[in-house]
Amino acid sequence: MRDLVDDPGSGDLEPEALLIRTRETLVGIEDFARRHDDHLGFAVRVAENLRDAADSLVVGEHYLRRRLRLAEGGGATAETEDLRLLVRAQALRLSIGEVRVRRQARASAELHRSLTRLRGDLDTAQLLCEIPRELGRLGYSRSLMSGLRGNTWRATSAYAHQDESLAGALVQVGSAMPGRIGREEPETEAVRGRTAVLVRDAQAQPRVHRELVTLGDTRDYATAPVIVHGSVVGLLHIDRHSQTEAVDEADRDLLGLFADGVGLALERARYHERISAMRRQFELQINGIDELTYGLTGWEELGGRPAPTHPYLSDGPLSELTRRELEVLRHLAGGASNQDIADRLSLSVGTVKTHVKGLLRKLGAANRADAAARFRALKG
Repeated sequence: MRDLVDDPGSGDLEPEALLIRTRETLVGIEDFARRHDDHLGFAVRVAENLRDAADSLVVGEHYLRRRLRLAEGGGATAETEDLRLLVRAQALRLSIGEVRVRRQARASAELHRSLTRLRGDLDTAQLLCEIPRELGRLGYSRSLMSGLRGNTWRATSAYAHQDESLAGALVQVGSAMPGRIGREEPETEAVRGRTAVLVRDAQAQPRVHRELVTLGDTRDYATAPVIVHGSVVGLLHIDRHSQTEAVDEADRDLLGLFADGVGLALERARYHERISAMRRQFELQINGIDELTYGLTGWEELGGRPAPTHPYLSDGPLSELTRRELEVLRHLAGGASNQDIADRLSLSVGTVKTHVKGLLRKLGAANRADAAARFRALKG
């Protein structure tokens, strides 16, 4: 029995080594069936990746268990080598499961970090470029971001591990030959069902984006909708172009979570962009009011009485400044920073910077210190 347990099974083998050992074991099971002239037989299924390897080992285990039970009833002899084959198949299957679990655990931990980075100070355009790269950090060798308008989805950005030319080609093809909801079945299901979808053996599927699948030599992939303010605005695609690992249900679910986070990140970016646009418009309006209210170089007499004159207005350079610029200049000359001036006058720092540029130009001053010196000299 010790010989069975000490079989050089899997240990901590790398995925490539596990695949090699699995193929050898499956061939061994086929030889077992041939040696025992088993009419049930066992056909070797090529294990191209860890998922296929695990599935094939399950079938192999089931066959060996059934065949060895027949031996107990007087059929074929349950030799030590046959039992060793069963133990090896079990050990390999468990090791493959552990590798896949570890991989998924790492991806889940990285997911939080990826979404945190996407919630940073990025605008919408920067987000659209960064999203595929973050999927690359999650372990997917190729990823695609597409925008959805109406029933048409069109590629906007892509990532391909160590292959920028392929990433560019994916965007080019996905943009020149956009997909259409109702034509490509996986994307249609993702958009209409608002759920992530796993596609297996894409090369054999009739209703996929044939040009993209062919270009990427894609076998299995997952796609998920990006939802912003309750509407589907885009699609994400991932592929793992690996000889050992294929996209599976766990990847599909992870992509679904990532897509949810992307939707929130886009909402946040658009919110900040709208707020910034409103702030800029408000500042323009305030500046316009300042010009109308304080921008006169002199005061006309109203009702036969001279209008009050700003204490620093004169016929010199200061007469060209608006009242707001004069206020900014007065604080500037006192050594206040842009932030200090903004706080005192209830303005944004950006508006203060605009006023400083204006007064420097009107005074012909080289810098803030020069403007302050001229102000003090003119003030007397």
